[in-house]
Amino acid sequence: MTTRFDAQFGGILHSAREILPEDSVLRLEDKLRQLHAERPDLDVPEVVSMAFDVFNGEAIDARIALENARARADEAAAVEAAHFASIERIKERTYELDCLEAQYPGRATMAEVLADAGISWAYLGLSEQDGILVEEIRRGMR
Repeated sequence: MTTRFDAQFGGILHSAREILPEDSVLRLEDKLRQLHAERPDLDVPEVVSMAFDVFNGEAIDARIALENARARADEAAAVEAAHFASIERIKERTYELDCLEAQYPGRATMAEVLADAGISWAYLGLSEQDGILVEEIRRGMR
């Protein structure tokens, strides 16, 4: 027994099967059935148009989600690269940091050592962020 849907949309789905992969046809059929069930008052061309509008909207949403994911991945890569660069700068200054710490024993932090020595992180070629990482690394070594 042919349903009203099959009678109305069968030709469109038959044509779609000739040009689209089966999974796309099934997706189209599902969307057509959904829209037809929600809006039985619409004619076939209107339902088909709405289905493609929905697919276009979904494609735009997917593209936006992909761009957001790419942006988050790029941001994470930049943070990781900055962290690696910071670690490399700290490694290059480990000898100087160790010497300063030996000259000013008993200081709780490297920032106190530098303050007592009258020099800054920048003087050592390090940024304030590098200094924070130095403190974290040295705290972990104790």
